[in-house]
Amino acid sequence: MPDRYLPSLASFGLTAEEQAAVTLALASPDPWKWNPGAAQAELIVSAKNKIRDHHLLRHGEKCCYCRTNLHGTGHFTIDREHILPKSIAAYRGLSYEIWNLGIACKRCNMEYKKDKIDFVVSPQDTTLFGDGANYLFVHPNFDLYREHLSRSSLEEEESVLVKYTVVEESLKGAYTYEYFNLRGLEINSFDLAQGLDANDSLSEGALEVRSLADEYRQ
Repeated sequence: MPDRYLPSLASFGLTAEEQAAVTLALASPDPWKWNPGAAQAELIVSAKNKIRDHHLLRHGEKCCYCRTNLHGTGHFTIDREHILPKSIAAYRGLSYEIWNLGIACKRCNMEYKKDKIDFVVSPQDTTLFGDGANYLFVHPNFDLYREHLSRSSLEEEESVLVKYTVVEESLKGAYTYEYFNLRGLEINSFDLAQGLDANDSLSEGALEVRSLADEYRQ
């Protein structure tokens, strides 16, 4: 199927030395945590960093599941997410497959996704691993997020509006919304603002934000 994001998965590449280190890692019991020391370890770190940076570009530096902005948050807040979990023996060989990786916030990855595979229609059929239809939620690489879900975010001083909208008739969008409890990320603190009325002197941006917040409340 055509790639839905840029840079494409096909454009990703490792150096010959990095690929050799990955091959050695895949022969170990725990490929992702393989740490042989010295030069090989540096090559593995380099490969993982390239994977992270490639997926950050593909998703505009946002979490692949909730679309929360990850720009400037520091790499300690970003998880290199394995869609088919590396902790399961059957998927361990996919630890460095670029199509099985994405970038997620720790909330989505560690609190909701974890090591579950209940979102996979046919978890044993390897011929379907590369098919977006085999995944109930929006797959980070095979599905275009905006065709299923949209996230709106506005901020004016202390007031914040975050809203998710499931694209009409998108079962994947509805499933993703529930699976990652995106409702829990929605907020409209404009309802809590005090001292604002039609006579207040507000910036043009604040007026626009209030207008969108009013639409949201409706």
